[in-house]
Amino acid sequence: MRVSFLAPLALSVACSLTGKTAATSAFNNEARSDGTTTYDYIIVGAGVSGLVVANRLTEDSRTSVLVIERGDFDNKPEAIVPWYGNLLDTSVLMNPTSAPNAKLNNATTSIAVPAVVGGGSVVNGMGYIRGSKADYDSWEALGNPGWGWSGLLPYFRKGTTFTPPSPAAASEWNITWDSSAYGNGPLHVSIPDFQYPDIATIWDALRHQNVPVPLGSNNGGGPGAVWTPSTIDARTKTRSTSRSAYYDPVNATRPNLKLLTGQTAAEILFHKGHPLTTAGVRIVSRVDNTTRNVYARKEVILAAGAVQTPQLLQVSGIGPASVLQAAGIPVKKDMPAVGANYQDHATAILIFSLANPSFPNPNTIFTNATYNASVWDEYLANKTGPIAAASATTVLLFSRPQLDTSPLLPNDTAPHTESLPPIYSTSPSLLAGYQAQLSLLRARLLSNASSITAHALLGSGFTPAILFQPLSRGTVTLNLTHPHSLPVVSLNTFSHPLDAANMIAIVRRARRFWASPELAPLGPTEVQPGAQWQTDEEILEALTTNPNALWGSLAHPSGTCAMMPERLGGCVAPDLRVYGVRGLSVVDASVLPLIPGAALQATVYAVAEKAADLIKARG
Repeated sequence: MRVSFLAPLALSVACSLTGKTAATSAFNNEARSDGTTTYDYIIVGAGVSGLVVANRLTEDSRTSVLVIERGDFDNKPEAIVPWYGNLLDTSVLMNPTSAPNAKLNNATTSIAVPAVVGGGSVVNGMGYIRGSKADYDSWEALGNPGWGWSGLLPYFRKGTTFTPPSPAAASEWNITWDSSAYGNGPLHVSIPDFQYPDIATIWDALRHQNVPVPLGSNNGGGPGAVWTPSTIDARTKTRSTSRSAYYDPVNATRPNLKLLTGQTAAEILFHKGHPLTTAGVRIVSRVDNTTRNVYARKEVILAAGAVQTPQLLQVSGIGPASVLQAAGIPVKKDMPAVGANYQDHATAILIFSLANPSFPNPNTIFTNATYNASVWDEYLANKTGPIAAASATTVLLFSRPQLDTSPLLPNDTAPHTESLPPIYSTSPSLLAGYQAQLSLLRARLLSNASSITAHALLGSGFTPAILFQPLSRGTVTLNLTHPHSLPVVSLNTFSHPLDAANMIAIVRRARRFWASPELAPLGPTEVQPGAQWQTDEEILEALTTNPNALWGSLAHPSGTCAMMPERLGGCVAPDLRVYGVRGLSVVDASVLPLIPGAALQATVYAVAEKAADLIKARG
């Protein structure tokens, strides 16, 4: 309903942006091809990680890089104007549908997999938030030296430039931030001046409930109420993406960087003989279905994301032998880790109807045509107002001890091996790695240093409740009858019982927040899941039987080519090279061994910056 109301109204006002913005060089790049077939590096995927690595590798003019991207350049207003972060542009998504989820009444979920230059940075909600120090230190504890908070912080800083709000806005809204968490990098992040008036009431309630208020959201600190930057370039009031930050500024001046759009990577090519060594990639044109081979002198670098990267490995013969054989794929390396360890952020959509909201509020743009037209006029004229802002900058983070829940018992974090995907039962290394993860997750769940949930608060009663630190594990595997079509994603949401128990506790804590006396003037009434559901069993049933009440995926797929020791079910080493294969590395969200307590965008930018240095160092 929200999209259908907006389409004839806001889009008609914003259509002039297409001509205005696309005329600038930053949004008018064309893919280039000079017929070359051999490069130093081939990168599969022009999303966040792929464009970061491509930019850094081609800083050396002697290094040639080819980037292969299934999608195209997107110059529509939806890819440029910050307000569109409130919506999801499905026109640039592949949207594989998950397998039925047994714990969610056999519901299926659409997985948002971007196919566009810039990847998820073009379509996401633009929140730039990092996990806690404890989250990343867990990666290092799993056998990855240099991948803890102290090893990643220089790369978080290297990639970002932060612009604070104006002094007037900072004073009006009491906005705080920590400038030391940022550097002077290509990606521009900022906290917009515009806030809806009811945000002040929400912050008043937070302070009266003694919720901690850290200085900033991105310095490795723990839970609390924070002001979170968005990937908005404060100079232009437009979305900052991996394309605008890492590709557009160098496109015209680096002949050693080639980007081919509209091309699907069909298969990784290998040299004959042993050890297994990559030669290049077979690509297929989406325009005319023609096939050709391109070759890499040094490495093939996979940056296609946590759904597409494991699929490409599997169709190329690297993955669980049982899956490959069933799909008729010759096995080059039996590796159960490829496609296992899938993690995502399940999200309960809590809705509180406000009887007395202020004017304007986040819904006004949908319900008031006069206001809608006026804010678009304001943006076009001055680049100010709600259209220059993102989906939310106030984020409420809780640790598990801060929830209304019982203490964590020893058996609560037991493996529950019967709930794991079948591949775990035949792979001792995967099971050993999962048990190592559980030990670290237990420590994080007991601590106030790591968040278990986040509520992004925009100034309305819409209160998404994101489950961080999931114990459930899913898989990405080939479609056995059509291996080159979209893969099968099994989310297995709530397959571990503690995830459901934690979500119930999160719902109860959100209810207590909205029952705060400071929020009473807004007149909140719980609409979803509904105040009539009171017991744990009732709350869980309300969430899992209503497809609108719980999302199995928040478009944060990760972990499917995990960076862990091979004996623990790892796929890549700390240098991001695939075990047992020469000239093949992975640099996207699939390498994350444990999903952090944050949206993935900030983390993937830092991982890619570090990956580029690792690849450069091996020459």
